[in-house]
Amino acid sequence: MGSVFEQLGLPNPEERLRKARLMNVINSVMKCRGLAQRDAAEATGLDQADVSRIQHGRGAGYSTDRLLNILARLGTDVGIIQRRGTGGELVIEVRELSRD
Repeated sequence: MGSVFEQLGLPNPEERLRKARLMNVINSVMKCRGLAQRDAAEATGLDQADVSRIQHGRGAGYSTDRLLNILARLGTDVGIIQRRGTGGELVIEVRELSRD
């Protein structure tokens, strides 16, 4: 079946899926910490408009590395697990790593 990006025939569906998962984690971190866009922008060095784009899933201008840096600036370590599912579809999991 594949990801929605594959189904739509968009270029680079694997990269788009990775970025979507990372933006989802950024949004989760902001929500859990009660960060407004302004607070997240200040913590990450982004403009509020950049934070808004990420919150709304518009990640075309952001590389995977840049999204990982944003998470690091928010004090969040993540691990990316990428594998092929039983049907051959790409499965990408992004998990927040606990800090001990």
